[in-house]
Amino acid sequence: MSSRRDILTGIAGLASSSSLASAAAPPVDLDLDDPAVNLQAYVKLRGSLDGDRAYDMVLGRVFGLVEGEPARPLFKTAGAGWARYERVSALEYRAVTRYVGLLLDWQTEQPLQQWSNPYNDEVCDIPVTNYGPSDVRVLSDRMLPASLALDELPGNGRPWFVMGDVVHMVDQIVSDTADSRLQPDADLMTYSGGRQQLADPGLASIPSQLSFTAIEDWRDWMLMEQAGSLWWHVSGVKLDGPGSYPAWLRAALAQQAPDFFEEEM
Repeated sequence: MSSRRDILTGIAGLASSSSLASAAAPPVDLDLDDPAVNLQAYVKLRGSLDGDRAYDMVLGRVFGLVEGEPARPLFKTAGAGWARYERVSALEYRAVTRYVGLLLDWQTEQPLQQWSNPYNDEVCDIPVTNYGPSDVRVLSDRMLPASLALDELPGNGRPWFVMGDVVHMVDQIVSDTADSRLQPDADLMTYSGGRQQLADPGLASIPSQLSFTAIEDWRDWMLMEQAGSLWWHVSGVKLDGPGSYPAWLRAALAQQAPDFFEEEM
């Protein structure tokens, strides 16, 4: 199996259409301070406005954080996801999403089923991370489970900025937990895509990249008693389609989540 370090350092190469911006392009009208325009741009970055399923892939590294100690490398990660969006109104989309995540050995980058925990010397069985299909409401400033009603009106849109004619849109999620012993998860995601393409009304979906960091409590399967947290650093890219996944990940998905490529119910 070839090394995945090339993908980690240049993950956009997985998608043949992943150029983020065209050189010397003329100015375009893209008012991302308008909540409706902001939401539409967010959906174009993450998925597609026309209801087609959009696929993505992420690769990254996971560290352990314990007070008084340097960050400790634990394992690497690879994930595959898809999402399908439908417009409800100018300020709301509904989405069905699916994500499958694998953990990889830090050195060999082979998928792990067991892992030797360096904090407690326990040999831990690793389950596959399998989220969804999930039905969610995508609003101009947040995402909610489809079953939840709004407790307040949608806000003004997600934060954004432009560098080199590439739009970077920031999405932050802090999830509280009902277990007082656990810390809330904190996710910070930046989606990036070409300004010209975002402004083009003829494009329902555009090539995009993801930069993601997250801090969360230890996973239950780690059998941890020591206080601390996990620190995720991940890069991702929207793919041209399901056939763009590398062979090694398609093989892992076929084994661990054989229904991943099936149509959602």
